[in-house]
Amino acid sequence: MPPIVFTSAGVDASVQALIEHAVPELITRPGTPRDKYETFVEEQARAPKVEDSFLAALKSQDPRPELLSLYVQSKTKASFQGSGDLRTRAASSLGITNQQVPKGRFTSLDVFFTARNDVAHRLDMDDVTRADAAPPRKPRVQEEVRSMCDEAVLLVRDLIKETAVNLAACR
Repeated sequence: MPPIVFTSAGVDASVQALIEHAVPELITRPGTPRDKYETFVEEQARAPKVEDSFLAALKSQDPRPELLSLYVQSKTKASFQGSGDLRTRAASSLGITNQQVPKGRFTSLDVFFTARNDVAHRLDMDDVTRADAAPPRKPRVQEEVRSMCDEAVLLVRDLIKETAVNLAACR
């Protein structure tokens, strides 16, 4: 169903843009965003085979922006694959705590992400291995789809709002 796919694309684009614009400011102060960034740098430096892009960043005249760019890319390079991925990749890098957005808000999107994966990867078919010309599709009630999509958009709104709170604390 297009609403699920379009909403998912909107979630990805919005949250990725939020990370790209907010993380550089958020890591300037002590806290979870900086801790996550420093952990990323340490993991890259201690990897059995250090990435060429990481070495190039270290060799640049000013490594900080280059390393930060690699970190942001690691958080935004792919679509969010589930509520856990959204929470660990996005919320944690933005310093959003469980008090700001409870874990349950993320896990409530599991149904949305499952539906998105069903639509995007299996065309919403129940059994793609059936050999007939018209494999059965999963029936979706429009009100349920609207509710799932609304919940996803409202979570993005709250991520933006709480990121603004965290950015204000940086100033």
